Amino acid sequence: MATLVSPGVSVSVTDESFYASVGTGTVPMFIIATGQDKTLTDGTTTAPYTTSAQAGNVALITSQRDLLNSYGDPTFKVTSGTPVHGHETNEWGLLAAYSFLGIASRAYVVRAGINTTELEASATEPKGPPNNGQVWLDTASTSWGIFEADSAGAWVSKTPTVLVAGVLRSFTILTLQFKSFLKFFKESTKDQT
Repeated sequence: MATLVSPGVSVSVTDESFYASVGTGTVPMFIIATGQDKTLTDGTTTAPYTTSAQAGNVALITSQRDLLNSYGDPTFKVTSGTPVHGHETNEWGLLAAYSFLGIASRAYVVRAGINTTELEASATEPKGPPNNGQVWLDTASTSWGIFEADSAGAWVSKTPTVLVAGVLRSFTILTLQFKSFLKFFKESTKDQT
């Protein structure tokens, strides 16, 4: 029943909030990418599911606390106090799992075998030989040279014309003759004005 606060004013509050519930039997799977060997909030303990041995393993997580104790806090790139939205090291998957576990009690989580901390810029250059089997460029299927698109849109290899001494001398003579012609033309038109 409404209570009159002052003459002629009646105030009532209706709670129209709603909460999303999980359908029965539905347990989502979150595939996330995080830094490898992240520390927990204590700063010393490694989050157990961020090790390389645990990458690709499915874990059943039952609460937000369980998620943070297994994968650490979600981290987001901040530069000079400003969040960098869309940065490749932002842990949106971990945050999504955390948010979901705020309204549900079960989720499967898989950490991809990607170490997002390797995506950070470094002032020191990489040292040492590349890893076994590391491929920088596929030389077997790479075509080298100059290509031009034909009318069908296919790329056709072109052989460039290489300028040799004889061609360069001819080009130099033509250039000198053209410059002489321009000089002559300018002088002849100057007399007509």
